Formats: sequence, C-alpha cells, structure tokens
Amino acid sequence: MKKSRRSFLKESMTLSAGIGLTGLIPSGMLLNSCRRKWGPNDKVRIALIGCRNMGYTDVTNFLRQSDVELAALCDVDQNILEKRAGDIENFAFKNKLSIPKPDLVNDFRKVLDRKDVDAVIIATPDHWHALIMIMACQAGKDVYVEKPLANSIYEADQMVKAARRYHRVVQVGQWQRSGPHWKEMVDFIHSGELGEIGLVDVWRYGGNSVPKVPDSDPPPGVDYNFWLGPAKKRPFNKNRFHYNFRWFWDYAGGKMTDWGVHLIDMGLWALDIDHPQTISSAGGNLVYPDDAMETPDTLTVDYRFNQLKMIWKNNFGVQTNEYGMDHGLIFHGTNGLLLASRRSWKIIPKQVKGGPAMPEEADHPASGQDLAFHIRNFLDSVKSRNYKTACSPDIARNVARIAHMGNISYRTGEKIHWDSETGVFNESQANNLLKPSYRQPWKLPSF
Repeated sequence: MKKSRRSFLKESMTLSAGIGLTGLIPSGMLLNSCRRKWGPNDKVRIALIGCRNMGYTDVTNFLRQSDVELAALCDVDQNILEKRAGDIENFAFKNKLSIPKPDLVNDFRKVLDRKDVDAVIIATPDHWHALIMIMACQAGKDVYVEKPLANSIYEADQMVKAARRYHRVVQVGQWQRSGPHWKEMVDFIHSGELGEIGLVDVWRYGGNSVPKVPDSDPPPGVDYNFWLGPAKKRPFNKNRFHYNFRWFWDYAGGKMTDWGVHLIDMGLWALDIDHPQTISSAGGNLVYPDDAMETPDTLTVDYRFNQLKMIWKNNFGVQTNEYGMDHGLIFHGTNGLLLASRRSWKIIPKQVKGGPAMPEEADHPASGQDLAFHIRNFLDSVKSRNYKTACSPDIARNVARIAHMGNISYRTGEKIHWDSETGVFNESQANNLLKPSYRQPWKLPSF
C-alpha cells in the first residue's frame, strides 16, 4: 500500500530523532571517552572564545539553557571583552537569570588549561577555527565551533581527524541542520514527490561596499599580533578587522563561506550528495570595482555531481530573485519547484496538460528556534557522548570543502576536477590552495 506524504514525513522524522539520540559510535570509543558520568541536571561549564557578533549570539542562547554555566569569556580585543561582560550582565537581568560574572581572559590557551571548563564555543575569525578547535580537543574539551569549519580544505580534514582521535563531541554552527522546517523539506524531497531533480539553484544576494582606508595603528586594547595568529604578518587596517575580515583570503572566504556553507549544505542533505566531480567559477569585484575587498562581490559557481548540477550565486548588486527572495534554494524537479529559505519552504507545481503535476503546497514556515535546537542537541550530545551531532565535523567538512572548491576555481581561473579517492585536484595550481602556510610560532598539528 502506498504511504501518504504526511505518513512518510512523520515516520521519517521519528526515525531521524531516534538516530540522533542514540548515536552510532564504537563501544570502545564510548567507554574510553566517557570518564565523567553526566546526570540530566548536571551543569555543562562553557567558555566563549571570540566574543563579538556570532559569539555573543551563541553564548546568550547557551545561557538560556538551564544546565549551562559560563566560566569565562576570551577575546584579544579588551574593549569587546569588557563590553560583552556588561552585555551578559544586562542580559541576565532582563531575562531574570542568575549568571555569575565570568572570568575575562585574552589568551585562549588559558581557557584550555582550565579543568573546570567542559566545552568551548569558538567564534573567532575563520583562520583561527582549526588551530583552536584541535588544541581544545587535545585538552579534553568538547567544542561548539562556528561555521565554516575551517578556512581551508586541509585544515578541515585535520579537524575531523582530531575530533575522532581525542573522542570529543563537536557541533559546528550550521544550525539549519537542527531546523524542523528544513528537516521537513529534506524528507519531502526524499519522498520522491518532486520527481527527478537535475538542477539546484543556491544564492545569497545583496551586500555592502567596503571603501579603501589607509593602514593605521591598532585600536588601544587590541593584541593585533595575536589576532593575526597563524595568518601572514600585515600592517593593521580596520577593513581587515572585526566583521570585514570575511572579505580577505587570509582570514575567510567571502560570501561563499559566510552564507554558502549554510545554504549549499541544505542541498547536500536533501540530495544525499557529498562532493562534485568538476567545479567552474566566474565573477569578480564587478559591483564595487574600486573596493577594498579581495573576495568577489559577484560569483557564479557551477558544480557537477554526476548528472546533477548545483549553481551558487552571490551578487552584491542584486537584492532578490524573481520570487522576491534574497537567499535560498530552488530544487528543479520534473513535477515542480521547491523553494526554500530560512523563512519557509513551498511547492510550485509544474503544469502538465492544463493541470498541476503534483498538489500545490502552502508555505511551511520556520520555527524561529533553529539555533536553540542546535545548542540543545550539542548539550545533550555532550552528556550522552553522542559523537554524531546534528552537524558533526564530517558533515561540516563536506560543505566547507565544496565552498572552498568554488573559491579555488575562482582564484585560479580554471575549471577544476576533484579526485575523491586521493583528496586532491587534478590541477596543480588548485592544489597549491589546499593548505595554508602558518606563520611562526603557530603550527597546525597533522594526523
């Protein structure tokens, strides 16, 4: 008997929830790593490393959970550190929460040395993610690390290996993986009702100019050399600092690794794919040609997964597509289109012989609680020693790798070919961008 779509979705979500709670890990790993017996009411002691934008959003959402205590805040910018300490005090007062004052430190290594810290949140610029995450795993900390997992393909590979070697629970901040409406969308595509899918459009439109400014001294209270860390030594420029770091290759990968990892990941999840065979990119700084940004304000990447094509677009000069959406995905099926964003998903049926090829679907709205669910999944996984979190390093590595592939094709000006068996490209110029060069004395462990 053929199941209805609603029955299929209900059963799929039940099964997925069961898998997420139990985890699939070797029993030996579980016994070796679970030295502490967690009770359901035990507090998870956390520290935040990188306190500015997403770090503050993360930590306040952690603090809404009743089984979390904040031990420390860490940032190389003393101004941000003190401001966030005050912001958290105000947050506690407003939400009637009892939050003891956290310790304030500038060096993340002091956080990792603490025996009273169970887990760290890493919300630094991207070029620091790999080193801090690996060192945290070596120190016996569980980790919640912001997206993208790493600023290079090589770093992402080492992070996956470190989490496995040191038996640490790691959640990557691609919180759409915990969104109920995204899960419902994935299950609908898995049901087959959309038909065969040969094309997926993925995009994020809009963006602001970053006018050039001269180099200057770092602001008082900023340890700029420590902020640079393993990145190349350069004079301080406010365009390369704080939020705008994401537009410079030394520290990040532009709109592709900012938004692309979130949205492309939904395509990988829905279609059960993990790596393309060929990647071809075109674009440049076309909207703001005299801008300070190194990363492109306009980029189109054509990914080929056997017979499937996925196209990523970012364009600072366009605000929305023909459906009024500034971001999202469109799955092109033989029976219709599925349009998805952080707000909702819906179906537009294909018209066949005067009638729809499938039933029309009204909007399926988002819950607005994706980040909260994602954090709860991490905390539950810490206590149960479930290494298969909603967005494990393996999941995050797949999409970070694909985002970096798009950037590598753009930077080399070549159509590139990925060999999944060897983990390298067929093109030597592309392989030169697989691994970053770390500035002394920083060194990335390899496994």
